[in-house]
Amino acid sequence: MFNTKKAFFCWVVSLLCVTPVGAGFGQGKTVDDGVFTQSQVDAGKPVYDNSCKTCHDMRFYRDALKSWDGQPVLWMWEAILGTMPADNPGSLMLEEYTDVVAYILAENGFPVGEETLDPDSNMGDILIVSP
Repeated sequence: MFNTKKAFFCWVVSLLCVTPVGAGFGQGKTVDDGVFTQSQVDAGKPVYDNSCKTCHDMRFYRDALKSWDGQPVLWMWEAILGTMPADNPGSLMLEEYTDVVAYILAENGFPVGEETLDPDSNMGDILIVSP
């Protein structure tokens, strides 16, 4: 049986393997620029606690963010969406995935801002920097 989520994840991973870091991206925003709101962080914490924390502590995400350095937040969001939670990938609402990303970023020292993190509008233009 064809698994579309697995196929999508494989496509994202293959794209990351052939795309040079930062290729095609201008000197736009980074996660250091306050690109998510406190309300997203607050909403992301209980989702993280219920769906992520069992397998991934914040040290895991600090290391993971280093591997995403120079890549758009959207790519990380898509990878999480396609693979997590491990026992039921894609089972959270899209907003919950976004809020979890905001929570992870905040817990790794990136600042809260006034702009809402949104996969439909701005996450492709925001680059991850190592914590």
